[in-house]
Amino acid sequence: MSSRTYSTRAARLRRVREGVSYYVRLALLSRPYVLIALQQGIVNYSALAKLVHSDVERMAGRNFTPTSIKMAVLRVAKAMLESIPPTFKLSRVLANSTLKVYHNICVISVPRRTFDKLAERIARDMATASTSIFHVIKGEAVITIIAESTLTEKISSTLDNEEILRYLRNQSAIVLAGPPEILTTPGVVSLVSMSIAVRGVNLTEIVSCHRDIVLIIDSSDVPLAYETLRTLIETAKSQI
Repeated sequence: MSSRTYSTRAARLRRVREGVSYYVRLALLSRPYVLIALQQGIVNYSALAKLVHSDVERMAGRNFTPTSIKMAVLRVAKAMLESIPPTFKLSRVLANSTLKVYHNICVISVPRRTFDKLAERIARDMATASTSIFHVIKGEAVITIIAESTLTEKISSTLDNEEILRYLRNQSAIVLAGPPEILTTPGVVSLVSMSIAVRGVNLTEIVSCHRDIVLIIDSSDVPLAYETLRTLIETAKSQI
């Protein structure tokens, strides 16, 4: 028996041994918004069981009755709710947070090999720049620089066109500055990003810098995003 055949059979055996609750848990974990709704007590468990039924069967490789899925949903949801941080912690962090907007922001991405010839200039600009928005993000193959347009123009002027992978102009930064507790409270970044995502606002970049959450968005989306986050903070204040 080949190793590939053996591993395939072993995977099938594992799927058979795992109970329905195992796969229900995976299905719920893939839907964090459902977990939030569960925490708020606004979920219809019968409807939730119907929602995850096909996913559970596909992952398990076998069929389950609607009743077994619903019972598993009830068991798993109860167990998962015990591990979700209380909402008052998030509310307390948001209630003590502030918002600030910076305009004329650009995002430029270059290959890592190109970054070497920019390193000295960027280090010099970072040391002398008066702007509050200047971030350099190092990925596996790409370096992304977020800064005011005057600085990114200087950087781009030293590059050939093929060295610029992406250059986004007309961006703005909304900075949510949190209290010290933001560093140890799970879910703040996800709640903030989800709040504006459901309003149709695309995040160009998101950077966590100590107690600041820096959201880079198209300047045309600033009014909607800012109002959404301001409402989130005001709502949090009313809950503590």
